[in-house]
Amino acid sequence: MVKKVKNVIVICDFAYIEGGASRVAHESAIALSKDYHVTLFAAVGPVSDELQASKVNVVCLGQKDILHDKNRLHAVLQGLWNKEAKEKLSTVLNHFSCEDTIVHVHTWTKGISSSIFALLEEKGFQVALTTHDYFLVCPNGGLYNYPQHHICEIEPMSGKCIRTNCDARNYGHKLFRVCRQKIQNDHIRPRKNISYIFISDFASKQLLKRYPQIQKHYFLENPINFTNRFQVDCAKNTMFLYVGRLTDDKGIRIFCEGVTKAHVPAVVIGKGVLYEELKEKYPNIEFVGWKEKKDMVPYLKKTRCFVFPSTYYEASPLTPLEMLACGIPCIVSDKNASKDIIEEGKNGFLYDGYQSEALKQVIERCQEDDLIKTMNTYIYQTFDTTKYSIDNHIRHLKEIYQSILNGGD
Repeated sequence: MVKKVKNVIVICDFAYIEGGASRVAHESAIALSKDYHVTLFAAVGPVSDELQASKVNVVCLGQKDILHDKNRLHAVLQGLWNKEAKEKLSTVLNHFSCEDTIVHVHTWTKGISSSIFALLEEKGFQVALTTHDYFLVCPNGGLYNYPQHHICEIEPMSGKCIRTNCDARNYGHKLFRVCRQKIQNDHIRPRKNISYIFISDFASKQLLKRYPQIQKHYFLENPINFTNRFQVDCAKNTMFLYVGRLTDDKGIRIFCEGVTKAHVPAVVIGKGVLYEELKEKYPNIEFVGWKEKKDMVPYLKKTRCFVFPSTYYEASPLTPLEMLACGIPCIVSDKNASKDIIEEGKNGFLYDGYQSEALKQVIERCQEDDLIKTMNTYIYQTFDTTKYSIDNHIRHLKEIYQSILNGGD
């Protein structure tokens, strides 16, 4: 007899939109609530207005996330093992049957902890776990050495890994993350009830390379809301655009060096720790701070090419897709998952993400008006926004749920 999903329990550290992963968790929970009874279980409040206005039943512990808890001992203990989250989730699960309920875990490392996973298996629930990042295998979640500004290929949790100070804060924080990873590995890896959802081919390869024991896995791209889509006439423009955090892992230094060497107009939209330093160092570049999406439109209409120079294994960047939706060619570092969407010479170009000279050479190639005009038309006519719609995402997510509940692979 085929089992049918009736209930979905979405697990997310935050009851408000804290980042890309929580956005996907919340948006999908609200969309799923049209057809299922949906509960969102979170550690950190407050509850967003969007959730409060929806049919989603929200269970929020009202805790602080481990980074912003001023009681550092409490933060460490909760980050390693959130006892309250386990106990409260156990109570919630008592109201559901594992015969018609899927538990979907989006994030757990910043509040909920790995205390919940053995409980879910003990109670017989099937779990979908979306890998929005690399916390499944890497203590700092990024497969990146933040002090040295380069990708880390050291075997996670090896002796060399533990001795390496790769944390963005300090080595003490790295040791906390190592302890958290050890507990997590002990409580997630033995579980037979977890099916993994990868959000890009690129990220799946990185995860399976380091955790080949994963058996049950699916693929589902994150949804994107392409609001106010319009075509940019790129060939008449001269400006090269960067949008994002101003941090080393995002490759902003490479962008600044590359556009400066190429002697082209450039705009940087975003803020971050490098904002003041780079603004002073590169007076030839216009730094405009962070902008809401609606306020970015005037800059997009002046853009010739968008540059995405991220130098870490970013799992599923959304900004390049948003640019392609407007017909804007994308120049992308080969170090992140955006390389999967680039058709060389058709919708953009790849370059060695560590080399500003390589970026300069691609920028110079993009000075050809006929090339940009051809790419611009091709991108706008062939880019399928429906592929990334929330409706398409939910349709495939429902199929995945049904497969998981009925023992599919």
